[in-house]
Amino acid sequence: MEMEMWTVKNLEKVATLIRQQTSIGSRHRDHANTGNTFKGVNSALTTYFFGPSLKQKLTIEKFLDFQEKLQKEILSLEFQRKSPGENGNITEADFTELLLAYAGYPQKKKARMLKRVKKTFRDHGQGISKQDYLNFFHFLNNINDVDTALTFYHIAGASIDQQTLKHVAKTVAHVDLSDHVIHVVFTIFDENQDGQLSNKEFIAVMKNRLLRGLEKPKDTGFVKFMQSILKCAKETKPALLDI
Repeated sequence: MEMEMWTVKNLEKVATLIRQQTSIGSRHRDHANTGNTFKGVNSALTTYFFGPSLKQKLTIEKFLDFQEKLQKEILSLEFQRKSPGENGNITEADFTELLLAYAGYPQKKKARMLKRVKKTFRDHGQGISKQDYLNFFHFLNNINDVDTALTFYHIAGASIDQQTLKHVAKTVAHVDLSDHVIHVVFTIFDENQDGQLSNKEFIAVMKNRLLRGLEKPKDTGFVKFMQSILKCAKETKPALLDI
């Protein structure tokens, strides 16, 4: 889809094709029950994208700006729900709970990981700032490329220590993760505390966290549709990746 502008009809056609590939959407060929992806319940979104008369064109820049602002708002709400302290930070344990929210771990394993974090930072915890939280999820937006990089390190026999993860975050995702955030992540995923990251488990959990439980086709295609046009937009405008 090599274009710099979309019309509402362009996106409706793509949405229909994607919706037909989902479990719920494919059962309603006339869409009487599911509704059009971009009309009805999503009329506010179409108005934002294409104007009140739906005659305007959606630029890639506008869509990427919308995606960035929406993600930042969702992350900010998640962060605020943990009731930051007077310094504006949430605790390391709160950060851990947010990361493991969609891990699918048995309760005992999650409790064990949380206990390890609380014990490690009981006496010298400094908390996680909102900016550190946003930076970490910017890093997760590039999790597939991070997965590839860590796999090459593993194949080469190199250890996945804290400095390696920091370097990968900088070179692959172009984000500076704080040493403290990386320390917390290693405390969570370094089961035997040998200073090495269990990268397969880390990547799997982070991919689930990024999808927020939407990895299964429960919807009528809207989520998959939004992910698809975001991918198309980024491929068409690679220079806008560093937002």
